[in-house]
Amino acid sequence: MDQALLDEAVGELRALVALDGGDVELVSANEGTVALRLILEGAECRECVMPKEFLEQIALDMVTTRLTEVNTVTIDDPRV
Repeated sequence: MDQALLDEAVGELRALVALDGGDVELVSANEGTVALRLILEGAECRECVMPKEFLEQIALDMVTTRLTEVNTVTIDDPRV
């Protein structure tokens, strides 16, 4: 998996989540699966950040446009 392309996709998602005061970090990436963690410390409105399922779909779209071998993105969401 091309780390630079993965970092680019994660950076794009981080920018999107930052609009609501959150952040995202890469936990792991292997065998077609990317695992991310949603960070909400400092977010003034935790519930303003998009729901987990919606974020996972957006992240999958962002990653698969760059890395076609990825078929799953999971997000560890502290709200769930």
